[in-house]
Amino acid sequence: MNKAILLAIVSGCLFSCNDSKREPGSIKVSGEGKIRVKPDLVILTIDVSFVQPRMSEAVRLSQATVDSVVNILAEFGSKQNDIKTSSISANKEYNYNGRRNVFVGYKAEQSIDFVLNDISQFTDLTAKLLATRINSISQVQFGHSKADSLLRETDLLAYDDALKSAHKLCDRADVKLGKLKYLTNTETGFEPSVYSNMGSINTFNKSYGGEGFKVSPEILVFMSKVISEYEISN
Repeated sequence: MNKAILLAIVSGCLFSCNDSKREPGSIKVSGEGKIRVKPDLVILTIDVSFVQPRMSEAVRLSQATVDSVVNILAEFGSKQNDIKTSSISANKEYNYNGRRNVFVGYKAEQSIDFVLNDISQFTDLTAKLLATRINSISQVQFGHSKADSLLRETDLLAYDDALKSAHKLCDRADVKLGKLKYLTNTETGFEPSVYSNMGSINTFNKSYGGEGFKVSPEILVFMSKVISEYEISN
Protein backbone atom coordinates (compact mmCIF):
# COMPACT_ATOMS: atom_id res chain seq x y z
CA MET A 1 0.00 0.00 0.00
CA ASN A 2 1.22 3.46 -0.81
CA LYS A 3 2.86 5.09 2.26
CA ALA A 4 0.98 8.33 1.69
CA ILE A 5 -2.37 6.52 1.67
CA LEU A 6 -1.45 4.56 4.85
CA LEU A 7 -0.46 7.77 6.64
CA ALA A 8 -3.76 9.39 5.70
CA ILE A 9 -5.72 6.40 7.07
CA VAL A 10 -3.79 6.43 10.38
CA SER A 11 -4.23 10.19 10.74
CA GLY A 12 -7.94 9.86 10.10
CA CYS A 13 -8.28 7.18 12.81
CA LEU A 14 -6.38 9.28 15.34
CA PHE A 15 -8.59 12.31 14.65
CA SER A 16 -11.70 10.19 14.98
CA CYS A 17 -10.53 8.69 18.31
CA ASN A 18 -9.56 12.09 19.73
CA ASP A 19 -12.90 13.57 18.68
CA SER A 20 -14.84 10.77 20.42
CA LYS A 21 -12.91 11.31 23.67
CA ARG A 22 -13.27 15.08 23.65
CA GLU A 23 -14.20 16.55 27.03
CA PRO A 24 -17.80 17.79 27.31
CA GLY A 25 -18.39 21.52 27.49
CA SER A 26 -18.89 23.24 30.83
CA ILE A 27 -20.51 26.28 32.37
CA LYS A 28 -19.23 28.21 35.37
CA VAL A 29 -21.60 30.26 37.53
CA SER A 30 -21.51 32.13 40.82
CA GLY A 31 -24.10 32.39 43.57
CA GLU A 32 -24.67 34.47 46.67
CA GLY A 33 -26.48 33.73 49.91
CA LYS A 34 -27.46 36.25 52.58
CA ILE A 35 -29.21 36.03 55.94
CA ARG A 36 -30.24 39.14 57.89
CA VAL A 37 -30.84 38.81 61.64
CA LYS A 38 -31.01 40.96 64.74
CA PRO A 39 -27.98 40.68 67.05
CA ASP A 40 -28.44 38.90 70.36
CA LEU A 41 -25.11 39.63 72.06
CA VAL A 42 -22.73 42.54 72.70
CA ILE A 43 -18.93 42.49 72.94
CA LEU A 44 -17.40 45.20 75.13
CA THR A 45 -13.83 46.34 75.63
CA ILE A 46 -13.40 48.13 78.97
CA ASP A 47 -10.28 50.17 79.71
CA VAL A 48 -8.73 50.92 83.09
CA SER A 49 -5.82 53.33 83.50
CA PHE A 50 -4.18 55.26 86.36
CA VAL A 51 -1.24 57.66 86.55
CA GLN A 52 0.43 57.96 89.96
CA PRO A 53 3.76 59.25 91.33
CA ARG A 54 4.72 55.70 92.26
CA MET A 55 4.39 52.73 89.95
CA SER A 56 3.26 50.45 92.76
CA GLU A 57 0.32 52.77 93.52
CA ALA A 58 -0.71 52.97 89.86
CA VAL A 59 -0.63 49.18 89.58
CA ARG A 60 -2.58 48.78 92.83
CA LEU A 61 -5.37 51.13 91.73
CA SER A 62 -5.57 49.52 88.30
CA GLN A 63 -5.81 46.01 89.72
CA ALA A 64 -8.39 47.01 92.34
CA THR A 65 -10.60 48.59 89.66
CA VAL A 66 -10.25 45.59 87.37
CA ASP A 67 -11.24 43.28 90.23
CA SER A 68 -14.37 45.33 90.92
CA VAL A 69 -15.28 45.33 87.22
CA VAL A 70 -14.78 41.57 86.92
CA ASN A 71 -17.10 41.03 89.90
CA ILE A 72 -19.79 43.07 88.13
CA LEU A 73 -19.31 41.26 84.84
CA ALA A 74 -19.59 37.91 86.60
CA GLU A 75 -23.18 38.84 87.49
CA PHE A 76 -24.01 39.17 83.79
CA GLY A 77 -21.78 36.47 82.31
CA SER A 78 -22.94 32.89 81.94
CA LYS A 79 -19.72 31.30 80.68
CA GLN A 80 -16.19 31.07 82.03
CA ASN A 81 -14.59 32.51 78.89
CA ASP A 82 -17.00 35.47 78.62
CA ILE A 83 -14.47 37.58 80.56
CA LYS A 84 -10.88 38.05 79.37
CA THR A 85 -8.46 40.42 81.07
CA SER A 86 -5.13 41.59 79.70
CA SER A 87 -1.94 41.78 81.72
CA ILE A 88 -1.18 45.06 83.46
CA SER A 89 1.28 47.26 81.57
CA ALA A 90 3.16 49.98 83.45
CA ASN A 91 5.29 52.73 81.92
CA LYS A 92 6.46 56.26 82.55
CA GLU A 93 3.95 58.91 81.51
CA TYR A 94 4.95 62.24 79.96
CA ASN A 95 3.02 65.39 79.02
CA TYR A 96 4.20 67.88 76.43
CA ASN A 97 4.10 71.43 77.84
CA GLY A 98 4.70 73.20 74.52
CA ARG A 99 8.46 73.04 74.75
CA ARG A 100 9.38 69.59 76.01
CA ASN A 101 8.02 66.37 77.48
CA VAL A 102 7.59 66.51 81.25
CA PHE A 103 7.48 63.40 83.41
CA VAL A 104 4.14 63.27 85.28
CA GLY A 105 4.24 59.83 86.89
CA TYR A 106 3.80 56.15 86.20
CA LYS A 107 0.90 54.85 84.17
CA ALA A 108 -0.62 51.42 84.73
CA GLU A 109 -3.32 50.22 82.36
CA GLN A 110 -5.34 47.14 81.67
CA SER A 111 -8.26 46.15 79.41
CA ILE A 112 -11.13 43.72 79.80
CA ASP A 113 -13.04 42.05 76.97
CA PHE A 114 -16.53 40.86 77.85
CA VAL A 115 -19.28 39.06 75.94
CA LEU A 116 -22.77 39.99 77.11
CA ASN A 117 -24.96 37.16 75.84
CA ASP A 118 -28.22 38.92 76.68
CA ILE A 119 -28.35 42.21 74.76
CA SER A 120 -31.38 43.37 76.79
CA GLN A 121 -29.10 43.74 79.85
CA PHE A 122 -26.76 46.22 78.19
CA THR A 123 -28.25 49.31 79.84
CA ASP A 124 -28.16 47.76 83.32
CA LEU A 125 -24.59 46.59 82.82
CA THR A 126 -23.23 49.94 81.67
CA ALA A 127 -24.99 51.68 84.57
CA LYS A 128 -23.01 49.53 87.00
CA LEU A 129 -19.77 49.94 85.08
CA LEU A 130 -20.10 53.74 85.15
CA ALA A 131 -20.22 53.58 88.92
CA THR A 132 -16.66 52.16 88.96
CA ARG A 133 -13.38 53.91 88.20
CA ILE A 134 -13.00 52.68 84.63
CA ASN A 135 -11.67 55.14 82.04
CA SER A 136 -13.70 54.15 79.02
CA ILE A 137 -15.64 51.52 77.16
CA SER A 138 -13.50 51.71 74.06
CA GLN A 139 -15.43 49.34 71.84
CA VAL A 140 -19.01 48.11 71.57
CA GLN A 141 -19.70 45.44 68.95
CA PHE A 142 -22.84 43.51 68.10
CA GLY A 143 -22.82 39.81 67.24
CA HIS A 144 -24.92 36.67 67.18
CA SER A 145 -24.64 33.50 69.25
CA LYS A 146 -25.41 31.27 66.25
CA ALA A 147 -22.99 32.90 63.82
CA ASP A 148 -21.39 29.60 62.74
CA SER A 149 -24.74 27.99 61.92
CA LEU A 150 -25.89 31.07 60.04
CA LEU A 151 -22.73 31.10 57.93
CA ARG A 152 -23.19 27.43 57.03
CA GLU A 153 -26.74 28.19 55.99
CA THR A 154 -25.57 31.02 53.73
CA ASP A 155 -23.24 28.55 51.98
CA LEU A 156 -26.27 26.41 51.09
CA LEU A 157 -28.24 29.43 49.90
CA ALA A 158 -25.31 30.53 47.73
CA TYR A 159 -25.08 27.05 46.17
CA ASP A 160 -28.82 27.03 45.42
CA ASP A 161 -28.50 30.46 43.84
CA ALA A 162 -25.63 29.30 41.60
CA LEU A 163 -27.56 26.18 40.53
CA LYS A 164 -30.61 28.28 39.65
CA SER A 165 -28.43 30.54 37.47
CA ALA A 166 -26.93 27.50 35.73
CA HIS A 167 -30.39 26.13 34.88
CA LYS A 168 -31.55 29.49 33.49
CA LEU A 169 -28.47 29.90 31.30
CA CYS A 170 -28.74 26.37 29.95
CA ASP A 171 -32.43 26.84 29.15
CA ARG A 172 -31.65 30.06 27.30
CA ALA A 173 -28.76 28.43 25.39
CA ASP A 174 -30.81 25.29 24.66
CA VAL A 175 -28.25 22.93 26.22
CA LYS A 176 -28.54 20.31 28.93
CA LEU A 177 -27.03 20.81 32.39
CA GLY A 178 -24.82 17.91 33.47
CA LYS A 179 -23.07 16.86 36.65
CA LEU A 180 -21.16 19.18 39.00
CA LYS A 181 -17.42 19.38 38.21
CA TYR A 182 -16.16 22.03 40.61
CA LEU A 183 -17.41 23.92 43.66
CA THR A 184 -15.80 26.43 45.99
CA ASN A 185 -16.91 29.12 48.41
CA THR A 186 -14.95 32.22 47.48
CA GLU A 187 -16.17 34.38 50.34
CA THR A 188 -17.83 33.60 53.64
CA GLY A 189 -18.33 36.01 56.50
CA PHE A 190 -19.90 39.29 57.46
CA GLU A 191 -20.58 42.40 55.52
CA PRO A 192 -18.83 45.45 57.04
CA SER A 193 -22.03 46.40 58.90
CA VAL A 194 -22.03 43.19 60.93
CA TYR A 195 -20.26 44.92 63.79
CA SER A 196 -21.33 48.39 64.83
CA ASN A 197 -18.68 50.25 66.78
CA MET A 198 -20.12 53.01 68.96
CA GLY A 199 -16.67 54.45 69.48
CA SER A 200 -15.08 55.20 72.81
CA ILE A 201 -17.42 55.95 75.71
CA ASN A 202 -15.31 58.08 78.02
CA THR A 203 -16.20 58.05 81.69
CA PHE A 204 -13.73 60.43 83.27
CA ASN A 205 -16.20 63.07 84.47
CA LYS A 206 -18.94 60.60 85.51
CA SER A 207 -21.54 63.10 84.32
CA TYR A 208 -23.97 60.44 83.19
CA GLY A 209 -25.86 60.30 86.48
CA GLY A 210 -25.36 56.59 86.86
CA GLU A 211 -27.62 55.83 83.91
CA GLY A 212 -26.58 53.16 81.47
CA PHE A 213 -26.24 53.62 77.74
CA LYS A 214 -28.94 52.44 75.40
CA VAL A 215 -28.09 50.93 72.03
CA SER A 216 -29.91 50.59 68.73
CA PRO A 217 -28.08 47.71 67.07
CA GLU A 218 -28.09 47.40 63.31
CA ILE A 219 -29.24 44.31 61.46
CA LEU A 220 -26.43 41.80 61.01
CA VAL A 221 -25.80 40.50 57.50
CA PHE A 222 -24.21 37.06 57.08
CA MET A 223 -23.14 36.23 53.53
CA SER A 224 -21.44 33.62 51.37
CA LYS A 225 -20.41 33.45 47.72
CA VAL A 226 -19.73 30.26 45.74
CA ILE A 227 -18.51 29.36 42.26
CA SER A 228 -19.86 26.19 40.63
CA GLU A 229 -18.90 24.53 37.35
CA TYR A 230 -21.18 22.03 35.58
CA GLU A 231 -20.85 19.88 32.48
CA ILE A 232 -23.15 20.78 29.57
CA SER A 233 -24.22 18.89 26.46
CA ASN A 234 -26.37 19.51 23.39
